[in-house]
Amino acid sequence: MNGRKYLWDKMLFAFVLLLAAFVLLGSPLFEVREIVVTGNRQLPAAKIVELSGIVPGTNIFKQNLKEAQGRICTLPLVKEVVICRDFPSRIVINVRERQPLALLPTPGGFVQVDREGVCLQEGGVNDSFPVITGFPVSPLAPGEVVRDERLRATLQVVDRFPETLLKELSEVHINGQGQLVLYTLEGVECRLGNASNLEQKLALLQQILRQVRDRRIAYIDLSGVPVVKYAR
Repeated sequence: MNGRKYLWDKMLFAFVLLLAAFVLLGSPLFEVREIVVTGNRQLPAAKIVELSGIVPGTNIFKQNLKEAQGRICTLPLVKEVVICRDFPSRIVINVRERQPLALLPTPGGFVQVDREGVCLQEGGVNDSFPVITGFPVSPLAPGEVVRDERLRATLQVVDRFPETLLKELSEVHINGQGQLVLYTLEGVECRLGNASNLEQKLALLQQILRQVRDRRIAYIDLSGVPVVKYAR
């Protein structure tokens, strides 16, 4: 008797599950009515939604969110994406974009790259990012990664620069000995030497630039004993 009751309970439970699934998959209450994109600053929301493949009017349970995430992640500017269901009828796509750090001069023109060396899109000298020079760079397409390890190491060094200083720079040059030379938008040459004690050098450089803003400078040398050479 107990065995029959147990079997009956299992069958009833399975029936209830099937009925619930039928109701959920067929009910207009769970049709996607709104798709919200958050976190995007450079990419249009419409492009992200289109690439996701999620269509309004379809059942929210039938959406393959993992596949949608994979499609969106093919965009070079996307670093990470999370998609979730907001019941009963909304899909939320949260995007984390890659942030441009610098420009690289290539045979085909300038390209924007992030701190990991991922090529994001074409750029120009009018962009508010410094140009990194001192390395030969092959043509790069959006989504490609810089292969030169020295250049990738330089990008990680530049990523440690304060944002306020980056906005004042037009060029970051590294020579064959790994010595960093910065050039401000006003054309001031700033010799940092190697990347040792970088934070202290950058803090001192910012202080000097603030103090001598109205004076003509030939160069600032912080590779050893700090020297400020004024132009005649």
